Amino acid sequence: MSTAQKQTLHSIRKEHVTRLPIRWDELDSNGHVNNKNYQGYLDEARMRAMRDWGFSMEILRKEGFGPVILSISLEFKREISYPEEIRIESELSVSSPTRAVFIQKILRESDSLLCCKAETDWVILDLNSKRPAKFLHAIGLEDSKL
Repeated sequence: MSTAQKQTLHSIRKEHVTRLPIRWDELDSNGHVNNKNYQGYLDEARMRAMRDWGFSMEILRKEGFGPVILSISLEFKREISYPEEIRIESELSVSSPTRAVFIQKILRESDSLLCCKAETDWVILDLNSKRPAKFLHAIGLEDSKL
């Protein structure tokens, strides 16, 4: 995401925490978590955050909406080994009337060190029109900020 885009982010949900255990079968031959697993951790944390914030996949589908990821950026900082538990901190911001960004951090519980930073740029699609919906409306919030 560009610096200009970062300046226009409006945080709408903060401080969601998801804790997950690392499984032995998620390790690669170097003995640390294979990078392909990080996306699964982040996906799970996003789904839990959305549910806890009141707009789960089930609710979105029922209302005729579905999330579409536009881009994902991961920055790896430190390795994660087994046994370990991770903490994923998630924040949701809007960048335009139809776009949002999940900003997430993965930290090791054992020492609270940052292992990965991630940003996921996405929209909520109106499944009938196949066009991006007004984001805040689709998740049940007022559109007054933008």
